[in-house]
Amino acid sequence: MSNTKKYWKGIEELQETPEFLNHKQNEFAEELPVDKFLGDDKLVNTNTNRRDFLKVLGFSVTAASLAACEAPVRKAIPYLNKPEEITPGVANYYASSYWDGQDFASVVVKTREARPIKIDGNELCSITSGGSTARVQASVLSLYDSNRLRKPQMNGKSTEWTAIDKEVKSKLTAIAQRGGNIRILTSTIISPSIKAAVAEFTTAYPTTQVVTYDAVSLKAISDAHLVTHGKSMIPTYQFDKADFVLGIGCDFLTNWLSPVEYARQYATKRKLSKEKKEMSRHVQIESLLSLTGSNADKRVSLKPSQLGLAAINIYNKLTGSSISSKSTEKDSAIAEIAKELSSYKGRALVVCGINDPAIQQVVNAINTYLGAYGNTINTDVIDYTRQGNDAAVANLVSEMNAGSVDALIIHGTNPVYSLANGDAFKSALSKVDLSISLSDVADETASACKIIAPNSHFLESWTDANPRTGHYTLGQPVINPLGSTREALESLLNWAGNSSNAHDYIAKYWETTLYATSAEITGFSTFWNKTLNAGLLVKSTEIVSTQINTAAAATPAIAATTTNATVTEAKPIADLSAAGSAIVNAANSAKGVEVVIYEKTGLGWGAQANNPWLQELPDPVTKVTWDNYVLMNPDEMRE
Repeated sequence: MSNTKKYWKGIEELQETPEFLNHKQNEFAEELPVDKFLGDDKLVNTNTNRRDFLKVLGFSVTAASLAACEAPVRKAIPYLNKPEEITPGVANYYASSYWDGQDFASVVVKTREARPIKIDGNELCSITSGGSTARVQASVLSLYDSNRLRKPQMNGKSTEWTAIDKEVKSKLTAIAQRGGNIRILTSTIISPSIKAAVAEFTTAYPTTQVVTYDAVSLKAISDAHLVTHGKSMIPTYQFDKADFVLGIGCDFLTNWLSPVEYARQYATKRKLSKEKKEMSRHVQIESLLSLTGSNADKRVSLKPSQLGLAAINIYNKLTGSSISSKSTEKDSAIAEIAKELSSYKGRALVVCGINDPAIQQVVNAINTYLGAYGNTINTDVIDYTRQGNDAAVANLVSEMNAGSVDALIIHGTNPVYSLANGDAFKSALSKVDLSISLSDVADETASACKIIAPNSHFLESWTDANPRTGHYTLGQPVINPLGSTREALESLLNWAGNSSNAHDYIAKYWETTLYATSAEITGFSTFWNKTLNAGLLVKSTEIVSTQINTAAAATPAIAATTTNATVTEAKPIADLSAAGSAIVNAANSAKGVEVVIYEKTGLGWGAQANNPWLQELPDPVTKVTWDNYVLMNPDEMRE
C-alpha cells in the first residue's frame, strides 16, 4: 500500500502564502553576502542562483575535466583503448590520507572518470573508524578552486620552476656560507617523510631552525605534562573507558585534538541497549554553549576567568588540599561535581581545552588522584598532531624584527591571518631578504612573501602521516595536477640538492624504516602495495623508549617531535602552589565583559574560509550560516 501522507515544513507551505511562494523560488532564504567576496557592483546587484554564485566564487570542475586525462578532450569519442581501471559511469575508490595542520583522517576517495567527487573516512582506521569531519569531506571542493595558484610566483609575477629553484638555491647557499639564519615556519608536521626531507634540508643548510606553529595552540597540555610527568607530550584519551567525563572549557566532540575519534568513543558509552543498561555520566563546565556542552547531563556556566578557579576548587575538595584559590559564582555546583568524581576513581576522565599550563597542571593532578593515567588516559600512545611552540613563534617574530632572519620558508600555515599579532608578523616579514611560501593560494601570508612555490593539493600528492605512536597512513594522488604545482616535500628536497620525486622518496623511506623493522617477509613491493591499498599501517608491537629526554622535548625542532616515550603511572604532584597562584592572579586581572573566541564546527580555524560548502553548513548550536556574529545577552548588549 503506497504512502499518501504529505508533510510540510511549516504552516506557510501548507497555506501557500504569497511570501512563501516568493521565497520558494530562491534557494537562499536570506540575501547572500556576495559583497564580501566580489568587488564588482554589477555582480553585487545581480540576482543569482546558487550554482551561478558558486561559479563566480571560483569553484569549477572545468580545469579538473581537462586534467583528468593526459591531454585535453577535443571531441566526444568512446574509449578505443580504455584504461584498465576506468569504466565510464562506474566509480573507483582509493585509500588516501588527509592532514592540513588541524584535521587528520585516513580517507577513501571516490572518483568518476578520474575526477574526485567525494571523500569519506576509512573504516579500517582504528583512530577514526570510518569517520571524518565536515572540513575533511568539504576538502574535495577545494581541489576545484580556481583561486589556487597554477604556477609559481616571484615578486608578484608568474614564473617557471627553473627560475624559482635557481633563485632559491643561489640565495640559500649564499646565506649559509656567511652564517646567516634560515628558518622554516610550519604547521605541525606528522609526515615522517617530510620530517626526513627537513632533516636533509637542515644538513644542506646547517643554520636552519624549524619553528612549529598551530593556529589554535594546545601547547599548554604538553608543557603541563613536562612539569607533572617529566615529558613534554600529549597523551591519548579513552572516553570509551570512562564512566564519568568532566569537560572544562573543552569542546571534545567538535574540535579538540581528535574529535572524530573521541565523539565515537563517547557515543559508545552513552548508547543504551538491552545488554547495556547504564551510560556514562557527563558534566561540562564552560563559558560558551558548545556542541559538547549541549550533550552533557549537567552543564555549569562560568566566566572564562573562573574556569581555572573551578579546577583548583575541585582538586581541593577531592584531595583535602588547600591550594590558593578563591570562590566562583557556582561553588555549590562545583562541590557537587567533586563529590561525584570521588566515587569514580579509576573510571573517570577530566579533559580541559584551555591553553594555560597552570590550569592543565591542576587537571593533570585531578586525573592523577582519580587514577585516570593507565586507565582512561594512555601515555604509551602519544598524540603527534599538536606540536606548536608558542614561545618559539614569538621569538621568530622578534628575530625578524631585529633583522636577524635572512630566509624564511612558510609551510602549511597562514600566520598573517591567524596569528593574534598578524599585522606585526607581516611587518616583520618585510624585513626578511628571502621569504618563501609553499601555499597553494595567494593567502594573506603568501601575498606578503617574495616567492610562492605552490604546494599541490593533497588529492594530487603522495603523502604519509604518523598521527600517533604506531599509526601510519599513506596518501596517493587520484588526479593529475591541475596546474604547475609541486609537492612541498619535493621543493625542500630540490633546494637541498636531492632530485627525488615524492613517490620514490616516500617509498624509499618506508622501505628503510617501517618495512625494515616490520615482521613482513613477502618483499617490500608486496608490503607497499598492501599498505597503499589499505591506506594505513598499525605497528602494534612498536617499542617506545622509556628514557625521557626533557631537554630535547622542550626544543622547538622537528627532531624532538619524533621521540616517542612511555610514561608509567603519574607521580604524585606535591606542589601546585605556583600553578594556583598563577590562576588566581589571572582571575583577579579579569575586569568587565569577558570575550570567548571559539572555533566554528564547520570552519575550524579558517583555513577553508572560502569553501562555500562549509560556509553553508549551519552551526549545530546557533544554526547560523555564512556570517560572523556575537552571542550576547540583549540587555548587556544595549548597555
